Amino acid sequence: MDLLAVTGGHRVDLTAFAAMLDAVSVEQGWRWAHAVQPAAQQWLTPGTPWDVLVLHDIAGLGLARGEPPEVRPPSDRARADLVDLLDEGRGVVVLHHALASWPTWDEWAGFMGGRFLYAPGTLRGRPEPSGGTKLVRYRARPVAGDHPILSGVGEADLDDEVYLCPVFEDEVLPLVRGDFDTDGASFISTYEHVLVGEERAPRCETRRASDLIAWATTARRSPVVYIQPGDSGATFAMPWYRRLLANAVRWAASGEARAWAAQREGR
Repeated sequence: MDLLAVTGGHRVDLTAFAAMLDAVSVEQGWRWAHAVQPAAQQWLTPGTPWDVLVLHDIAGLGLARGEPPEVRPPSDRARADLVDLLDEGRGVVVLHHALASWPTWDEWAGFMGGRFLYAPGTLRGRPEPSGGTKLVRYRARPVAGDHPILSGVGEADLDDEVYLCPVFEDEVLPLVRGDFDTDGASFISTYEHVLVGEERAPRCETRRASDLIAWATTARRSPVVYIQPGDSGATFAMPWYRRLLANAVRWAASGEARAWAAQREGR
């Protein structure tokens, strides 16, 4: 199996990320390649040779400390290419901040099962404030124990970043939940964090986060898995995380997953 890992648009510990993919690929007998946005977009097209896409990027958004996020809508060609690729049934595994990609494209948020917003915007016709984040130690608890993605995956303690953002829980298959405090008062508003720093950024009062940190969904005829952990090299090194990722990739490439996606697309 051939994987394409996509980064770019936000920081990631590339050394640790590559070490994880190397280890998982050797263990599973897979091959992987790496592409960086925006050049990676040329591989995100119908007919691409990759069996599974592993996305740890942010497409359509420019981020710089002290500057408002710069929104970049997909071109008509990029949008059409991505939809055609998903119509082929390509497996997609989405990690951490890749949930923030294409912030002006509502259909993409539906494909992913939610959206993290780095700035106030709209989603499905409704105004949305910017998302919230916090670094916290918490316990991850699988909630769909008989699913192939969770084979051999038990509970685990993580030190990682969690999000306060819209999650379409009634449209996805829940896989893993976290036991962190979901009160918005414990999350820092991301837009002001980028602009003025953590100390001056307000909290996300009056809102509450979802505790769902991993789920499966479908995008057209493609199976999609989202895994929220993935902020640090320490997480990439965890055997628990590597097992979850390997399972997600294997399932996303399977005939079972593609049949599930095709069935949901035709419902």
